[in-house]
Amino acid sequence: MKNKITLRFGVLAGIVGLATVARVAVPPLLGHPSNFAPIGALALFSGCYFSGRLQKFLVPLLAVWFGDILVNMLYTGKLMLFYPGFYWQYGCYVLFVLMGMLLSKRVKPLNIAGMSLASSLIFFLVSNFGCWIGYTMYPHTLAGLSACYVAGIPFFGGTIAGDLFYSALMFGAFELAQRRYTVLSLQEAA
Repeated sequence: MKNKITLRFGVLAGIVGLATVARVAVPPLLGHPSNFAPIGALALFSGCYFSGRLQKFLVPLLAVWFGDILVNMLYTGKLMLFYPGFYWQYGCYVLFVLMGMLLSKRVKPLNIAGMSLASSLIFFLVSNFGCWIGYTMYPHTLAGLSACYVAGIPFFGGTIAGDLFYSALMFGAFELAQRRYTVLSLQEAA
């Protein structure tokens, strides 16, 4: 039984690892719209499928953090363990893990798409609010907040597209793998 649980964890971690690599490797190779990334999907996926509560949170947060370090090195040439205002985004990822936990009992395409769209909207609202509150480029007025949200609109489409694409890819791949190899299902692994 322990081998089954280890195998399930290994497959899940492999999917998360591939998503992390895609986040770093795909943009320089192929280019893509801004914010087209697997991060929201990665957190939903982890919350849904990892069995241990610590794993549900730790795996995606470490994957995102490691990816952030690599992306910052790639684009700035500097080692940056945390960027200014990271806690707004990481707070979103924690929330997405919780959303994935809710999804775990109802893994269906429509539910996955709904959670994916909800996570995109939450990320847009929270990250732009964090930008507005944490930087002086927008006045701390209602007009400044509105301007910050308007400036974020061009990035919102990439967030939605990335969350939907990577959610479909990650959830779909694991669901197919579970059907093909029943040893990966939680009922079999537990």
